[in-house]
Amino acid sequence: MVYYHVGKILEIFSSKDREISSSDSSVQALVETWDENVITYEVDPRISNELKVGDIVLIDYNPTSQQPFRPKMVIVKILRGEKARKTWEAYKEYFKKRPKAKPVQPVPPTPYIG
Repeated sequence: MVYYHVGKILEIFSSKDREISSSDSSVQALVETWDENVITYEVDPRISNELKVGDIVLIDYNPTSQQPFRPKMVIVKILRGEKARKTWEAYKEYFKKRPKAKPVQPVPPTPYIG
């Protein structure tokens, strides 16, 4: 199976930005994912110059070869236009419809019996 996550770019962190000091030339992006998480991901260098705030992106969540239980978590595609809008809406609609977890009732403490 192949796994990808969909997200929307909120901010871009590039060494080219005058407000950022960087130890390397990598680019990261602050992303709101379809399931309402906010995470910073690495951006694949081949698309880092094209990325804009508001873009819908695909994030590679396939396992790494060195750590098979850890996803890559790298932005690999930028979606724009109608394809981006439809993809984002499809995921958000699914998120609205999926069953919500019921809140866990706190367990009252058991009195100590010595």
